[in-house]
Amino acid sequence: MQNSKFIMIIILNIIIVVTEIYYGLIANSITLIIDALHNFSDIIAIIISFLAIIYARKSATITNTIGFVRAEMMATFINSLMLILMMLYILYESIQALISVQEIVDGELMMMVATVALIANSISAYILLKMRRDKDDINIHSAYLHFLADSLLSFSVIVGGFIIYFFGINLVDKILGLLFAIYIIYATSPLLKRSFYSLMDIEHIIDIEEIEKMILKIDGVRSLHDIHIIEPSPKHSFFYGHIVLEKDMDILEIDNLIIQIEIVLKNFKINHSVIQPESSKNSDEPLIKQNYEI
Repeated sequence: MQNSKFIMIIILNIIIVVTEIYYGLIANSITLIIDALHNFSDIIAIIISFLAIIYARKSATITNTIGFVRAEMMATFINSLMLILMMLYILYESIQALISVQEIVDGELMMMVATVALIANSISAYILLKMRRDKDDINIHSAYLHFLADSLLSFSVIVGGFIIYFFGINLVDKILGLLFAIYIIYATSPLLKRSFYSLMDIEHIIDIEEIEKMILKIDGVRSLHDIHIIEPSPKHSFFYGHIVLEKDMDILEIDNLIIQIEIVLKNFKINHSVIQPESSKNSDEPLIKQNYEI
């Protein structure tokens, strides 16, 4: 069922891309062409997101011990980078169009084509909204936001066409193209940053110091050190750490202590942990190790 919805969105947007480029050239409207290219990037994005969902469901293997949990972030990174690069090019073309000889823009045709695009983008956004299980479903959520933005951009093209048709201000088409590109770059940059940092295992959103404070409240824990937290996807958070014990314990006592620590970690939505218990000789080690010997 989900596969058929993806296919329907792809076909719908291919029709819109072809229509917008064709009539954008006829109408001399750069905003229609920008909207078409943005829709084309969304087609690629939805295909990549679909593939990421398929890979993310694959089980771990002996050669890939955590499976493909990074697939969603990888897809988000590729989609975001591709979109920003495309918009930088459109930004350049819009500036060139502003300083060149002004061509007559067909505002009526702009409004007609953009209205069709608005309907198609709104349908796509609604389908993705219904497919999204929660906000942690980053692929579906980001794709939904893309199509929601497309709907707003198509509406803006309609407004631009209205101004051109009734007031003859052809310059508004180029200005809107410039604003569209800037807006899309601005809206996409946080996704690019988040996905890049996730792939690099940096700047996680979980508070390590708060985790330390909660774990130190557990009877038998003296200190923590050499802590690592990685978030390979919005649904996965991994904790690795060394726990220094207050006293010597037998294996059952250590097991019970680790269970208590795992309960604390689950409150921070950490769903996988590796905990190494140690004696007090390591109690002076820093919480975060600065350097690692090769």
